[in-house]
Amino acid sequence: MSFRVLFVEDDLSFKKLAEIKLRSIFSTIEVTHFASIKSAREYLAQQESIYFDLVMLDEHLPDGRGLDLLRERWFEELAVLSVSSDTAPEIPGEALKAGAAYFLSKNHLSAPLFEPLVRGVIDRNRLQRELSKAKLDSAIIDTVKTLVATLRHEINNPLGAVLGAAYILRNNENANAEQIQAAELVESSGKRIKHVLDQLSQAMSIERVSKAHQSVFHIPGDSPWEAPHDKGDGKRKK
Repeated sequence: MSFRVLFVEDDLSFKKLAEIKLRSIFSTIEVTHFASIKSAREYLAQQESIYFDLVMLDEHLPDGRGLDLLRERWFEELAVLSVSSDTAPEIPGEALKAGAAYFLSKNHLSAPLFEPLVRGVIDRNRLQRELSKAKLDSAIIDTVKTLVATLRHEINNPLGAVLGAAYILRNNENANAEQIQAAELVESSGKRIKHVLDQLSQAMSIERVSKAHQSVFHIPGDSPWEAPHDKGDGKRKK
């Protein structure tokens, strides 16, 4: 499994050491690196979506502070690891207040807690990505349901009129054989359209349920999940 890592860091020595440390923990990492706020911002602005497994953001850069990118909400859905060699006590608080999830002093790169900290950040970001995808999928399904309901409503009204007219024509004693055949074709096609709409609407009614600790789908009209029971003694039918 490959892990995507973003460094926004002008201290190339620290960046190299951090990369070596990460490669000793994870077999494969893909590194993206920027040494200034400007270059990072230009890159981020070109991305349709921004996702990294790990973002290590330096607090002091040549053209600004890392928390500037946090305040601009470039990493809104990511847990960012803010780093700095500045020992001023207010630095961690400022970074966390701006939106960083964690703060790490550069002097603690070799500390025993570095690996569990990084793994925790990566796990959190991957879970957040899965949650965001689930929310997007749910929104898409809701939109499709609305469109299907609207489509069914808009088609049913004129379709009812067409089927009614076809029925009248087919049962008209003055209609010739060709007209009756045309009416039967219209009626058959109309009923087929209605059937497709009904099936599509039914498909949109699929509901997610849990059974035996598994997530499954219940389709209306399916057999009950449990085997049938006798109403009288509550015993299962054989």
